[in-house]
Amino acid sequence: MILRYLVAMVVITAVWAGVSWLLEVVRGRQILPAPWDTAIAAGETLSVLATAFGTSALRFLIALAVAFALGLPLGLAVGFERKLDRYLSPLIYLLYPMPPVALLLFLYLAFGLGEVVRLVVVVMALFFQVVVAAQGAAKYVVPSHITAVRSAGATRWQIYRHVVLPATLPSVLTAARVSVGLGITMLYIAETKLGVLLGPGAGLGRFIEYYTFRGDIALAGVVGLALLGLLFYVVLELLERVLCRWKFVGARGGT
Repeated sequence: MILRYLVAMVVITAVWAGVSWLLEVVRGRQILPAPWDTAIAAGETLSVLATAFGTSALRFLIALAVAFALGLPLGLAVGFERKLDRYLSPLIYLLYPMPPVALLLFLYLAFGLGEVVRLVVVVMALFFQVVVAAQGAAKYVVPSHITAVRSAGATRWQIYRHVVLPATLPSVLTAARVSVGLGITMLYIAETKLGVLLGPGAGLGRFIEYYTFRGDIALAGVVGLALLGLLFYVVLELLERVLCRWKFVGARGGT
């Protein structure tokens, strides 16, 4: 897996260098900094860039954990319990498409301009991804599995623990991996819109905005965001392989 990612990085770097060269030839000046220029700029601001990366990584980790802690139980309950599905599904489907950035003014008023509001914006984006994925998967749990466990005297909690959760977890983790891109986008918006008075180390979004007039340094921040997204994508993929080992048994490329 590591080799595949390294090859992908080499390909992207080569394409990046080619596009940078082509734009410079066509426009007569550098539009897109070359990979080596960006690497040099990253070295110049390495300590600040590392601080920004760590801040963004911690924010995203907390937001992802909160989204799972709140969204997974709700999604499972709504998908598995028919009455909850009937009354709460329309509410979820109405709120799901609403972009958190459209509510920034109200979030300002509710949470102020501190760290909490930046986390809330990212949590809101990830929360509904988890809820909808868990709800959809819980609707299609095999009834015979539930009957078998129930006939053995399992309680409601045990049905959720031993049937519903294992059956739905692969879909939820897959949805979480897909939503990493959206979460990183919302993180960038939260750190730029809600961090204008902070220094460049207050997250990768703020780092990029702070160095807007230094394209090479700003692009180093963009690369940092891409690596941050890759990091969480890989972590979720590994987590899925650990928690859902049965899914990969006998599958192509499985363990």
